[in-house]
Amino acid sequence: MAEINDEFLPPQLASSTVTILLSRNATSAGGNTGQDTSTAKLAIVARLPHKRSGLDDPIRHTLQYFTFLDDRSNFAHVDALLTRLAPVADVYVGCTENIEGDGDGSNSSGVGNKRGAKKAAAEASALIHKLVNLIKSRTDISDPTHGNASNVNIQRYLPKSKANTIAESSLRHLLGGETSEAHLAYRGDKRLTEEPMITWCLGHLFAADNSICDESDDTLGSHRVIGGTLTSHLSLDRTAAEAIHLLPPRNNSGAALLTGGNSSNNSLFGVLNHCKTKMGSRTLEVWLRQPLVDLEMIVMRQNAVAKFVENSIELEKLREEGLGAFRGMDLDGLGYRLSAAGRAGKDGGGRLGCSTSKALESLYKLYLLGDKCLPPLLEAMEGLIGESEEEGEEASSLRASFVALQLTYQELEKAVQLAEHVLDLNAAPRDFLVNPSLDENLVEVKNELDAIQEELEALHAEMNDTWAEVSGQGGNQVRLEDVDNNANTTCVWQFRLPKTNDAKLLEERLVDQGVQIHRILKNGVYFSTKELVQLGVKKKDLMMEYEEKQSDLVIKAMAVASTFVPVLERASATLAELDVLASLAYVAAFSRNGYCRPLMTDGEEDGLGIELKEARHPCVELQDNMNFIPNDMNLVFGESSFQICTGPNSGGKSTYIRGLGAIITMAQIGSFVPCTSAKINIIHHILARVGAGDCQDRGISTFMAEMLEASSILRTATKRSLIIIDELGRGTSTFGGYGLAKAISEHIIQKIGCITVFATHFHELTVLEEQESSVANCHVTAHSDRQNGLTFLYQVRPGPCLQSFGIQVAEMANMPNSIIVDAKRKAKQLENFDYRKKSKTVAESDGLEASEKTATAMEFLHKFRKLPFKKMSEKEKHEALLSLTMQYGLKPLG
Repeated sequence: MAEINDEFLPPQLASSTVTILLSRNATSAGGNTGQDTSTAKLAIVARLPHKRSGLDDPIRHTLQYFTFLDDRSNFAHVDALLTRLAPVADVYVGCTENIEGDGDGSNSSGVGNKRGAKKAAAEASALIHKLVNLIKSRTDISDPTHGNASNVNIQRYLPKSKANTIAESSLRHLLGGETSEAHLAYRGDKRLTEEPMITWCLGHLFAADNSICDESDDTLGSHRVIGGTLTSHLSLDRTAAEAIHLLPPRNNSGAALLTGGNSSNNSLFGVLNHCKTKMGSRTLEVWLRQPLVDLEMIVMRQNAVAKFVENSIELEKLREEGLGAFRGMDLDGLGYRLSAAGRAGKDGGGRLGCSTSKALESLYKLYLLGDKCLPPLLEAMEGLIGESEEEGEEASSLRASFVALQLTYQELEKAVQLAEHVLDLNAAPRDFLVNPSLDENLVEVKNELDAIQEELEALHAEMNDTWAEVSGQGGNQVRLEDVDNNANTTCVWQFRLPKTNDAKLLEERLVDQGVQIHRILKNGVYFSTKELVQLGVKKKDLMMEYEEKQSDLVIKAMAVASTFVPVLERASATLAELDVLASLAYVAAFSRNGYCRPLMTDGEEDGLGIELKEARHPCVELQDNMNFIPNDMNLVFGESSFQICTGPNSGGKSTYIRGLGAIITMAQIGSFVPCTSAKINIIHHILARVGAGDCQDRGISTFMAEMLEASSILRTATKRSLIIIDELGRGTSTFGGYGLAKAISEHIIQKIGCITVFATHFHELTVLEEQESSVANCHVTAHSDRQNGLTFLYQVRPGPCLQSFGIQVAEMANMPNSIIVDAKRKAKQLENFDYRKKSKTVAESDGLEASEKTATAMEFLHKFRKLPFKKMSEKEKHEALLSLTMQYGLKPLG
């Protein structure tokens, strides 16, 4: 079967459209009527493509709405939501106030005069433009096949009453009429009544794009309105996504780029994407942008992956023989083209919008799907899940996929019969023609086309013989290749010699025989003859005549073929999910270092958290010549949920903490993870402070970027968040930076209580372990000696590291020796300088013993506080306390 490469999906089908409505008038977090000037209120409506579940499903798009308060400084919730909703084709941004300040009264109610109205308009305008700049900077949310950025448009002010009228009128049609179930559900949605900004936002969407609701039968009942929440999936803003290397970097830039990496290992997508189909690759990206927070759904995916891993031979058969049959076929694109071609017959306009050959090519692909692709896939799946109906949970979701694909196969039998009746299958895939037996007017033209094909084969054979005689290289050296329709040439075919050096011999020996060289490329020399060109012209003329005569038949056939689009959409969704699960299993089963199935939990009580044994960064470990050192991670509520990581520069701290975020994301899409064992409590947000990014280009200093990100983290985090901080407070004075770092740490520990990993060079922070029971110190190890200098061990061990080895790292970077010597001398001076230090007196010496006793008592109290009394029985408590008191030479009471 010839491989057919589908074109990319049109952006309106593959991508979402997002409308954002902003209001300055956000009430404070406590619900007071006064305005909270640090936040803004937003309503967002996303128009998302929907794959239909079958012939009786009319829904093609969903309108998902959100409303929330967001931080004015960086719009963190919008940032995270854009990650989830991508790819985004168009973004419309509007305001509940008239930011143009043209005196329509929209701003006057709370201001009272023109000066106040202008000030309010300027403030709202500044917020709108800040939001627009954020969206425009998100080149990672657009579909890379349709440009590097989404189209962002600021909408003119639309009064609430007018917006509501537009929304009500449009939704009445899109939801199927006033008495339809969808419209009644919309009218009864209490959230829409309580949050009028949502309907206002819907009005902005329909006003911005009036093609959504064209009042045609095709769009009648084609939409559904559903509510969305920020917590329905693991939330990842741009900073977090880049920090954990979620997706490949665009244009070789961005934080996701790993030194020494390539497209297969510089992102989680690259590591996990072994999908065989285009639909699978797209769905994997959606899963990575929308990790689950529902334990049952995560376990369901894990079960399917586990079934594949346990049956690796059947897995390979499924991937190579089953899913491999779909290589190059895009069911989503095929459905779109069938729908477009089918409208000609339904509308009665008689115009396909494409050539009849292109339309018949779509019908041919539909035939291949039902007749050639699905049978080997079903056979491979049957061998995997077996015939027993009493399989465990591992096979239940796979059996559901198998049943869905069986139904698709049965429903496509009529489509296969249609194609066999309409198409000239002997000519396909070379030419896509209607079977000439359907119209006697086509028979004569078809006979002439067959004669041209015979003449073409004769010309090809003759050129092979001529070249063999001229070159002495033997026969069958000359290839005959079709010329792209977009090529700037009149040729339909060209000959090709695979060796570029043959061009000289062609010019010397065959130019006088009518040979014309067209191109010399890496894959050979392209040339033609006068006879070949003339034959091509004749073929073009006959094809145009054939297309004209077969047009009416094609229009009727495509009107029938388009009715199978809902079946295609269901098949696409099922295949994509199956492909992703098989890809995740392939990565786990054939990893050179081994993956494990994580045990997932869902709670906030002490004892839960993240416990990883021999964890590895999934991207870094795959780089060339990499011998990755695995490390354990223990972040448990009530014991070690706040981890402070110290150690030398380049020692592996960043890899350690970023790898944690990557592993969490993998686990929550249902994947196995690169550890020997893993226990993971479900995370709701990953929040990161890892670098200044491109903030300098936007006029923001490095330190201000740190503070903005830290402020956003503190506003957004809950106990179910994972915070990753890779340095904080180093862009200002040492004392100021340390003060901020400690205050932020204490706020996270005492007020939020979420799992946090903080990599820092402020060694003074390590004292928090003695002050807070949930803090644990760890450090990356290095060995330093005079002979070998600094050697990084990349092992993470308990306890603090009170050296940063900065001078040794500079020495490794070949800093001039005079600088190194001077740096060591100055560092020594600073180490010996302490304005608080006083010479010891005799009195101090006398008090040394008391000081040592105090230190011992503090150490005892610290260990006492760390004892997990909540998990102990009374007997265990007694034994632990007795052991501790004896260790410090204390007499137990009683």
